[in-house]
Amino acid sequence: MKKEKVRCWRVGKNDELLITYPEGDSGHRLICCKSCGKVYAVNVIKQLYIKSDLDKHLKHVACLKCNANLANNWFYYPDKYVDEYGSVGVFERPTVIPNDDSSIIIEFYEVFS
Repeated sequence: MKKEKVRCWRVGKNDELLITYPEGDSGHRLICCKSCGKVYAVNVIKQLYIKSDLDKHLKHVACLKCNANLANNWFYYPDKYVDEYGSVGVFERPTVIPNDDSSIIIEFYEVFS
């Protein structure tokens, strides 16, 4: 996997989570490994044109942190995430998109690269 730059915003009680807002067929979604919580980017365009079934694509992809197979072993992040204690947390996505000036760019491993 290669890294891609992803525009995101810090959210959560202590700004401990990151969120993206893909627009139409562009941008990135984030997923995380259910086993360890490592976050990955999903390029929306690549998913649309390469393989729309994410689990099918991830069938032969192992998590870079814990080596667990990612097929059927991921959550959309930050909707669900694995906290520092290994518990699954839930985050309700705000309906209002934050201002552009509060966004940050972070590099994540992208699952289609």
